[in-house]
Amino acid sequence: MDNQDYKLNSGFSYLVILAVLIALGVAGRLLPHPPNFTPMAAIALFAGFIFVKRYMAVVAVVVTMLLCDYFAFGTLSAEWFGSKSMFVVYLALLFPIVFKSFLQKKLGVLRIAGAALASSSVFFIATNFAVWAFSPMYAKTFEGLVLCYTMAIPFFQNTIAGDLIWSGAIFGSYLALRNYSNLQIFNQKDSLIFN
Repeated sequence: MDNQDYKLNSGFSYLVILAVLIALGVAGRLLPHPPNFTPMAAIALFAGFIFVKRYMAVVAVVVTMLLCDYFAFGTLSAEWFGSKSMFVVYLALLFPIVFKSFLQKKLGVLRIAGAALASSSVFFIATNFAVWAFSPMYAKTFEGLVLCYTMAIPFFQNTIAGDLIWSGAIFGSYLALRNYSNLQIFNQKDSLIFN
């Protein structure tokens, strides 16, 4: 399949897809779920794939995270966002956007799964390094670093499962709608979302 097979059409599609991704992200993070089993990496992966402008993918992820953090913690304090660890979390959740060209070149199950696994791995490595480096939880030694990663393994399993399942659900829904629906956004000639 080439890029034209995935073309979405109409400017209105930007807003619809953005709103759906944000709503899905907020629901997936705020409703009860196993730790780290969220749609955030899958949303970043799909948003990076579908939007022409990368900043739209960034908006999808950052707005979702801000809304969730606000509703989960009741505030968006400067000290929360001034935290080096939270900065790393946000950056790690934006990482899947880098797979834009990789997925657009030839979209397939193995490419989606590979990008999701790479995203899970980067999130695990980056965020746990930040926990070790910036919090008092672990000794600032090699043993403390190993302990930090060891204690995070159960969360990593959930991250992998969540990223694979959510990516499969989001990309699968998109392909099903793209190939089997009669929605007008898939049938118009001009595209503002995907070239």
